[in-house]
Amino acid sequence: MNEKIIIEKNIRRFFQTNVNRKIAVLPFRDLSGLVNDVLKEEFNVEIEFIVDNNAYDMKYIYPMDRMPEGYEECSFFLAATGDTKKVLRKNLLKYVSEDKIIDLLFDEEREKILDGDSKVHIDFLSPGFAKCGTTSLHYALAQNPKIFLPHIKETYFLHYAINKTTHEAFKRNYKTEETIGKIVGDIDPAYRSNAEEVYRYFGSELKIIFCVRNPINMLYSYYKHEMRNHEFMEGGGYEEVCPEVFDQWALKYRFRGIYSYYIKNFLEYYPMEQIKIIVSEELYADPYRHMDDLQNFLGIPREDRMEYLEFPRENIGSKISKNQEGLEINRGIEQLRYRLRRQGDAESLAYLEQLREKVEKFTVVDYNEPMLDSTRQNLLEYYMDSIHELEGMLGRSLQGVWYS
Repeated sequence: MNEKIIIEKNIRRFFQTNVNRKIAVLPFRDLSGLVNDVLKEEFNVEIEFIVDNNAYDMKYIYPMDRMPEGYEECSFFLAATGDTKKVLRKNLLKYVSEDKIIDLLFDEEREKILDGDSKVHIDFLSPGFAKCGTTSLHYALAQNPKIFLPHIKETYFLHYAINKTTHEAFKRNYKTEETIGKIVGDIDPAYRSNAEEVYRYFGSELKIIFCVRNPINMLYSYYKHEMRNHEFMEGGGYEEVCPEVFDQWALKYRFRGIYSYYIKNFLEYYPMEQIKIIVSEELYADPYRHMDDLQNFLGIPREDRMEYLEFPRENIGSKISKNQEGLEINRGIEQLRYRLRRQGDAESLAYLEQLREKVEKFTVVDYNEPMLDSTRQNLLEYYMDSIHELEGMLGRSLQGVWYS
């Protein structure tokens, strides 16, 4: 069952027993648009407002502590998964009662799989962070014959709809004849917000690896990725891609660089001894030392460790869509890549990657404009508290690495 079907089912269930048609939705993400469409098309209901602490305009989208007058009369449709759902529910309970909160992604089949016995065993997982070197880490670790990683990086199994079909597809990535006698892992940055699901499915013995990078540079890299595959010009409400647009865009997405928030969610389930934080700038500067340390963390005997004199650089891109037509093509390919990963279809995915390389010769252009100095300074001020929290977890300062 996919997200749309689950959401439709839970909305219908709500209106079967409730007459309240004053609906608020949280948070402001892709799924809120889906909820809006279902409410309009099937029930002729308009959303009163959206709640989001990271992307509010005080007209239609409000932070939770400044919701509009009369919010108490609304039912709150919660369209989120993982730690995001957990935190939003906890905070919302300060303002409304439990019966006012409707979990639109609750699914009985998902719960059975998370609590069941027929699961894939892995020894380690890297749940983040995107644009911080996780793709390069995947290819580096896969070079060691004592380590098994699935041929498909990022299966998204725990991130969205979990059902029998997606579970069987996930299992196909881990064939016994390929994993036996090896240290088995997965690298999936989409899991950064799924600490609870990770714990429930993979168990308490799992080792966790986080790749982090200067959050300002990470965010700019992510911006280019979005402007290549998801948002651009009229499709995303932007007339052009330029440093000034990034300055506006960053206000909506800057929360992605608060690494300490996500790591703390995992610390609720795993002790710090089972968590390794890799600073990507340091890894690229001295791959031999840091990869040896990582292999030691994973429990690989010294005689079986690889010597990494250089580190692969994968998924390094500064390209954006050339125009709106290029965006539509790139977005379509990206959506197909996502579906093939979810299905575990490595062969078709390999063919699609070859096609993608050829297509992007016509649909993308280089974009190397630096961000505004004022944007960089504002982001540094925004991230400093989180950086200091991360330094506490690392037990050392990042001064000279991320800030002067």
